[in-house]
Amino acid sequence: MGTSSIFLCILFLGGALGLAASLAQTQLRCYTCNFAKPCYPVPTKCQEDEVCGISIGTSEQSEVIERKGCLPRAECSLQGHTTYWSRSYTLRHHCCEQDLCNSATTPRQLPSLLLITLLVLLASFTWGGHQPPVQDFSIVTAAPATPAQRSLEICPRT
Repeated sequence: MGTSSIFLCILFLGGALGLAASLAQTQLRCYTCNFAKPCYPVPTKCQEDEVCGISIGTSEQSEVIERKGCLPRAECSLQGHTTYWSRSYTLRHHCCEQDLCNSATTPRQLPSLLLITLLVLLASFTWGGHQPPVQDFSIVTAAPATPAQRSLEICPRT
């Protein structure tokens, strides 16, 4: 075998391996965790007909639960029902079709996170040693050279 034949063979095998790797990448990866709080999501590979989802359940007593994981694509637009700790919940599904796209915090938790961030920023400006600039006014001690300068005996120092 010549050098060009070896090069073509390596190029062919590399292309075949790359194609196999890209076909294996078609399986979507999603975060998965059950209704338990706190949620510690674990990346999981989904089946071919599944997408990533966040299922939010609401009970008749307005209690809210949440789980993340792979969902059959057909369930995304449907309401579901589940029982958790002997209580019935109606489920709404929020689906997405990109790797690990179901990591977002649900909207009901976002305002408290935003509020905490704003309070921390406010506290850092209030007690963090931020002081307004102080202007220093000094008396000019040199004898003025012109009549216009005689009227300016106090001037701000910058």
